[in-house]
Amino acid sequence: MHGVRGACPSLVGFMQNVGMVISLFAFALVGIVLARGVVGKCFTLFPLFYSYMIYVFCGSTIMYLVYWLDPQVYRTAFWLYYLVSILVEFTVLVEISDQIFRRFPAIRNLGRAITVVISAIFGVFYVLPALLWSPGMATALLGFALRASVTKAVVLAALLVATRHYGSELGRNVAGLMLGFSIYLGINTANLAAARLFGRVLYGDIYWIMTPVGYTLCLLVWTIALWERSSVPNVGEMSPVVGGSSDAVALELTRFNSELSKLLHK
Repeated sequence: MHGVRGACPSLVGFMQNVGMVISLFAFALVGIVLARGVVGKCFTLFPLFYSYMIYVFCGSTIMYLVYWLDPQVYRTAFWLYYLVSILVEFTVLVEISDQIFRRFPAIRNLGRAITVVISAIFGVFYVLPALLWSPGMATALLGFALRASVTKAVVLAALLVATRHYGSELGRNVAGLMLGFSIYLGINTANLAAARLFGRVLYGDIYWIMTPVGYTLCLLVWTIALWERSSVPNVGEMSPVVGGSSDAVALELTRFNSELSKLLHK
């Protein structure tokens, strides 16, 4: 939806059309994910994720209306929506953390706390300085978005390590959430880094194409992964991959969950 710049008017028009088509396709995928969530009754299973999708759907709808009704206001509205979206995306990480430890409520709360703490630490000491100490607004916004993407990638990597350590059988739904978000973060981080390296003149047009491309690929994976509701693994299916009986580990995790629950409720 965002305008692109270039020396050749026909090329500019072509890139604008490509960007619009990709954005509309992504918008349609968001609607499909929400519709399948309603049909499959998955909203209660992934409350944070679907809350995020509702935000994206409503926000995108408003952005389209602003773009068509008042193009002069669109640029300001877009950057505001974009900055808020960067922060709201962290809810997907919290959802993934919840799903990894969903069979153990107390441990799940601990995993959520760790996810939030890691995000907050990176936010204060790594992301926020990019916004406060950059020489210009464009540079500040670009640095903020890049560092936020790196922070999300670090948190997701930590969750992947936890998943591997406990041998957690997540099922197709959660695995799809992780895969789609990994693709999005990888493309987005590379895209933002290239934009910072090559600058607005050389990379500006490509940036506004690659951003919706990365998100569309993520939504495509989510659409496929969440098309059908997968079965929830049993408690005994979660165990560290390094030695030990699965039943014994599950029993220890259950005991730890019980003791931690008592401690948290004191």
